[in-house]
Amino acid sequence: MDHLLDVHGEPLAPESVRMIEYLKDRASELSVVQIRERIRSASQELESAVAAVDPADARRRPLEGKWNIAEVVDHISQTQIRGTEELRHLLAGRRPPLPPVYEGIQSGAGKWLPWQMLAEELHAANQAMLALFEGVNEEPPSSPTVRTLVVTLRATADGGTVAQLYFAELEFKEYALLQRLHLLDHRTQIKKLRASLAASDVKDFS
Repeated sequence: MDHLLDVHGEPLAPESVRMIEYLKDRASELSVVQIRERIRSASQELESAVAAVDPADARRRPLEGKWNIAEVVDHISQTQIRGTEELRHLLAGRRPPLPPVYEGIQSGAGKWLPWQMLAEELHAANQAMLALFEGVNEEPPSSPTVRTLVVTLRATADGGTVAQLYFAELEFKEYALLQRLHLLDHRTQIKKLRASLAASDVKDFS
């Protein structure tokens, strides 16, 4: 793994190395059915976080230059759709076509689509991924890989964190586990955005 570099040609940080090792180790330990149930649980946790959002807060922007909640939900839906397509190729023993699913993918609907429709589309995208796993009890007989962009937070010298972006070649179960982590990461992001909005409201009234 020492030969892997990030998109800027820098060596992978320890956090990024641990991420790849985690995906490979867990993929070897878990069955397809176990991974499916972990994706199901993560999607339910995410959708619960989305359901708790006040529609009036969905497009408020607590951090200038960062996504609001509606844009995050649009991003997850689009990523789930593309991820499902790539998993379908892997299940069929085919290498998915490029380009990979990039970290900033959006449809633009987060800027204007009614909040309820955004939430419904997220649910539909999650269900489409789960439906792909129904009836699949084993990993594909052949082992093609998908070229995917992985994002890992690494520590900085000043005590903060910064995203490291790098490409990895992942097999079916490894890529499926990455989808689970993506859902959980954005569940946490939505909770943090809600907390930031609540703190802003308290400050405004103080």
